[in-house]
Amino acid sequence: MKQRYGTDAVVQALPGAEGEKYRALVLFPKATDRRIAIAFTDDKAGRASGLTLRDAKTSRWSIGGITLGSSLAEVQKANGKPFLVSGFEWDYGGFVTDWKGGALSRPLQDGCIVTIRFGKKAGAPRSLSGDGVKVASDNATLVKWAPVVTEIGVNFPDE
Repeated sequence: MKQRYGTDAVVQALPGAEGEKYRALVLFPKATDRRIAIAFTDDKAGRASGLTLRDAKTSRWSIGGITLGSSLAEVQKANGKPFLVSGFEWDYGGFVTDWKGGALSRPLQDGCIVTIRFGKKAGAPRSLSGDGVKVASDNATLVKWAPVVTEIGVNFPDE
């Protein structure tokens, strides 16, 4: 693996939802602005299932002009219209759940799907929190709270 991905690449157990862990190959683990995690479909690392950017305030990586730290307004502009975000303060909180037919709803080249998660260090207002809550990106309370992109995923299609 070192030959293929470089001498700095490491395999790490990363936190998933609901206390789960998953093994991923982490490229550039010491450079937070370049760090990227690659998940695989099996333990043999034969086929990548997706890439994830997170755990940094900014990143050199971007997708469609969106990067870690991008604002709601920037993502809405890239999408071309408002979208829905899941309620915050739980394991699946802050993820875009519906792009509402905007530009980001379309798969990337080769069928890859982008996932975006928003967050902020300060706790979310109660009206924006919880499982089952869906909030429009142009909701006044959400806009005022001003979360930023904290995670970007690129999920590869199944064969």
